[in-house]
Amino acid sequence: MKNKQKTRIVAVPVIQEQMRREEINLRKEYGMYLLDVSKLIVGGAVITTAIQINTDKFLIITIAVSIAVFFGIFGFIVLTFKKK
Repeated sequence: MKNKQKTRIVAVPVIQEQMRREEINLRKEYGMYLLDVSKLIVGGAVITTAIQINTDKFLIITIAVSIAVFFGIFGFIVLTFKKK
């Protein structure tokens, strides 16, 4: 006689609940990623102006802050949005 492998039967609602949790975690990770990108954009602009790569510092800071604000707001929206 061969040894039978034990198989575990999982009910479908359990799998659906697990998929919902993973979807929520994915949204949370994506929101955190967008917030990190916004911080990196501001950091890159500050470093660029500190080592004087570009002559127009005001333009660099303005563009970087506006892009960072966009990514930050979008990141917070993704983090706080609840799927019904």
